[in-house]
Amino acid sequence: MAHNIDVDELDSIAVAVEHNDIAQMRVANIKIASINLFNFIEPPLAYYDFENIYSHGQWQKKCQWLSEFLAHRQPDIVGFQEVFSPEPLKRIASEQGLVHFAVIDAPTLISDYIYRSPVVALASRYPIVEISSVEPDARLVAAMGLSSEFTFSRKVLRATVEVPHIGKCDFYVVHFKSKRAGLALEPKLFEHQLLEPKRFENQPLGFDNSAPAASMKLHSETQLLTEQALGRWASTMQRGAEAALLFNCILVRRQESKYPVIVMGDFNDSLTMGALDALMIQGESIHSNDIKAAGLGHLSDAALAAVFAQYQLKDAYELFIEANLRDSLTGNTAYHREHRAATHYYGPKGSVLDYILLSSEFDASHGRSLAQVVDYQTCDRHLVRPEYERDAYSTDHAPVIVELALRS
Repeated sequence: MAHNIDVDELDSIAVAVEHNDIAQMRVANIKIASINLFNFIEPPLAYYDFENIYSHGQWQKKCQWLSEFLAHRQPDIVGFQEVFSPEPLKRIASEQGLVHFAVIDAPTLISDYIYRSPVVALASRYPIVEISSVEPDARLVAAMGLSSEFTFSRKVLRATVEVPHIGKCDFYVVHFKSKRAGLALEPKLFEHQLLEPKRFENQPLGFDNSAPAASMKLHSETQLLTEQALGRWASTMQRGAEAALLFNCILVRRQESKYPVIVMGDFNDSLTMGALDALMIQGESIHSNDIKAAGLGHLSDAALAAVFAQYQLKDAYELFIEANLRDSLTGNTAYHREHRAATHYYGPKGSVLDYILLSSEFDASHGRSLAQVVDYQTCDRHLVRPEYERDAYSTDHAPVIVELALRS
């Protein structure tokens, strides 16, 4: 028997179909975001110094900016950095459908209400089935000649998330050591003994050996420049060690679990710089003698490439331009690499410091990939076109978002 459908019923069906399409899109496409929140701390608590306390109005604006960002961008999984107050963050995330939340550390109380050392966190629409703090292998720390007290400058969070149609995935949220020098040397280290004449009797003509032995204190600018040079290099070594030791932890976990891997956060450096090389190591860069010594010399080039590929991490932006922009109007991918949007500015100079790295399951060129990158966004409006009322208490980093679509 035919059934007559009135206009109201047609509207209801259309709405239902629309919601179903959105639901299917939500399942098919997965959005992952990384956001440095820039001192996310609820008053009356202060960050680093007693003067750094948000007023009630300032805090409300900061929370509103984040809430509106999440509502507009609709990420499914978000890694956060610079979190001093996890409970308000958890509440804001939950209001936007990110009902699963993970944090494994707490900021350090300096005195009274003043805190330092913010932590990382993760929020997800999908269930988080395991949470762990990633710790460097003490044996490898010793093998690298590092202090036995070495640790990550901020604890790394690993959260295993049950992602629809993909299964369990390991998400790592990182905030590597910054480039700041952070080195204050004792004054006595800058007192240099002048040269005694008797030690330099045979010096070349023109060498002044008449000055008496004495103690010389370096000028303030000399001391400052020394501290900056040594401190920045110390930070680079810390950051590089963190990257290498984290990569080892990822390799061990990957071998054991076989789960896809996503690493995201504030790397505080460019992936093109040497300090972070370990995270992006490629099989092609390994010397043939080292390959033979590891017992892999019998493998063909193709077999060897396949072995290494399952452990390699790739920049989501690179995967995006390789899969989607090769045939664009610009004609090549070099243009997009050269014009990549910065995620942080120091004065007028922009840098890419925030990344999302993906394992081979999300690489369209890999034969067994489960999904591919179909969009990549650097959300920098508040940095390049700020509006005071909206953006004054946002963040000094541009969040990055990658969208993944299941392979058919």
